[in-house]
Amino acid sequence: MFKSNEEFFQATKDLIAALHQSGRHSEAKTLQEGLGLVTGLTDGWALFLDSVKEVEKSAGALDVTERKKLTEIHDAVYQAVYPRMRRPWWKWWQV
Repeated sequence: MFKSNEEFFQATKDLIAALHQSGRHSEAKTLQEGLGLVTGLTDGWALFLDSVKEVEKSAGALDVTERKKLTEIHDAVYQAVYPRMRRPWWKWWQV
């Protein structure tokens, strides 16, 4: 996971630049627009999470390094939206 917000935002910007550089302009644009929605409120993070998920749909077109970085970003954004670990839904009655 990222050690600071600055590290997270820099990694996200680096991924966007790498996507642009490798010709994946649509994915880069989706992440860039999603990142612009982050305002510090949970709603903004949730919208950015939607953008990350959208890019993940085309993850087959990404190289291994880009997929790994996208997964790390997804994990961090998920943690911002859902501050606790979620339990599998089928075990709700076993709690």
